[in-house]
Amino acid sequence: MSDLYYKDQLDEKTKNLILKMEEALKTRDNEIKSKDKEIANLKNELAYLKNQVLNKNRKIFGSSSEQSSSMQISIFDEAEKFSNLKIEEPTIEEITYKRNKPSKTIGKKDNLANLEKVVIEHKLAENEQTCEKCSDDLVVIGKKSKEILKIIPAKLYVEEHITYSYACRSCEKRDDQANIITTKAPSTLLYKSMASNDLLSHVINLKYQYAMPLYRQESYFKMMGAKLSRQTLSNWIINSTNELMPIYELMKEELVKRDYIQADETTLRVIDDKGKDSKKKKYMWLYKSPIEKAPIVLYDYQKTRSGSCPKNFLKAFAGVIQTDGYTGYNQVEDVKRMYCLAHIRRKFHEIIVNLNEEALKESRALIGFNYCAKLYAIEKKLREEHSEKEDYYDIRYKARLEKSKPIIEEFMAYVDRELKDAVPKSPLGKALDYTKKLLPNYRIFLEDGTLEIDNNGAERSIKPFVIGRKNWLFSASTKGANSSAMLYSIIETAKLNHLAVEKYLLYLMDELSKLENKDISSLSRLLPWSSEIPQKLKIEPKKNKSSKS
Repeated sequence: MSDLYYKDQLDEKTKNLILKMEEALKTRDNEIKSKDKEIANLKNELAYLKNQVLNKNRKIFGSSSEQSSSMQISIFDEAEKFSNLKIEEPTIEEITYKRNKPSKTIGKKDNLANLEKVVIEHKLAENEQTCEKCSDDLVVIGKKSKEILKIIPAKLYVEEHITYSYACRSCEKRDDQANIITTKAPSTLLYKSMASNDLLSHVINLKYQYAMPLYRQESYFKMMGAKLSRQTLSNWIINSTNELMPIYELMKEELVKRDYIQADETTLRVIDDKGKDSKKKKYMWLYKSPIEKAPIVLYDYQKTRSGSCPKNFLKAFAGVIQTDGYTGYNQVEDVKRMYCLAHIRRKFHEIIVNLNEEALKESRALIGFNYCAKLYAIEKKLREEHSEKEDYYDIRYKARLEKSKPIIEEFMAYVDRELKDAVPKSPLGKALDYTKKLLPNYRIFLEDGTLEIDNNGAERSIKPFVIGRKNWLFSASTKGANSSAMLYSIIETAKLNHLAVEKYLLYLMDELSKLENKDISSLSRLLPWSSEIPQKLKIEPKKNKSSKS
């Protein structure tokens, strides 16, 4: 009995020991899993931070291009792209080279064809046209030509206009009232100012097209002998915008009649009414009609980034508005919201740009980037082959339905599939989430051939303002910011309509100076796309196959 008793006691102790060991092992397994999870999270966080540092360094020191290499595009479709089962296996490899004949390049003389040419002939004087040896007359046996590009430096001078009044003494004696006739001086945009239209257009052009701040212009004019303070130059610009405002308003009326608008916004610093630098961000909004015929670009200064800004500006617009993913544009009523593929592509590009070839092959972000690259490749081919045709937009519409639509559908399926396994706060998770929100509405791109694949047109148009901002740093007042918005609008619209900016500004000021009644009919002929614009103001457009707009 005692042996059985001790055996039962031993079995009980063994069981308890085994239970304790199992609990210890379970606890250890849980701790290991917890540590593994913590390590995985730390690795993801470290990879994210490394990626952020690499992206920052790339933005500061690297190329800003988002173009894809052939290696990136071919990783996942290499077999489908290059396979052809009908081709026989090669037995002999034959290598041939084809050298393209270089096309005729534009020479220096072609670049200067529009300039005035002054011909100066260097001939011997009559008394020198005799031979020193035999005293017979010398005859011309040949000539050489050498062209020199000359410049007339800028020059300031004062024009004093004196007007006279004339009276008829005979009428005065007969009727006791003289018939008085007074001559007129040339009209200027700023009637009470000494600034000529030539000088105004030059000052505005230097500041807004060539980004020369007024303090530099002050030195520039001082070098020419005139002391023009920044305050004087600033007053001229603001007073000019008051006179040019009807042109801006007319351009806005035309813009909201269009069917398709691109929009973007950027920040700027503005000095408040008390002369202090406001810490709150102010915004310059941009609205662009990107169609090739009569394009329009309008800037609009606002104190906030609220969605009420585009809502109020576009309240008369009813069409397609293309933007980035900013939700403030959702407040614009009675419009179709279309997104930008470049912003979607950028999210994936930021992930893959720093990966080596081996890591690139394993990257799930490359698949998303490649879908964007395929869509861009289709657009590029359509531009290269059909952009000069009258029915280009119709061709593009049909080609998109055939070729682009299946890719967009596959892209959406990829996003839904990848989102299930992606870490939400990882770069890939964020890129997929961003794409998930934007891609469904992007299908509006398939409805009309005039719609562009991205919003890059608006970003290109806002770039001159960004460059100017780097030079003049801030606007000295709210009036200055509003003036900048209006003048940038006129200048950038003139550039898109292939006008020489300073010549157009001078023409605009001269014509407005003559007008007494500034109604719509008299102003419409002055708009940058008007058929009545003089031919001498137009410049030859650059041929750019990369963009129809």
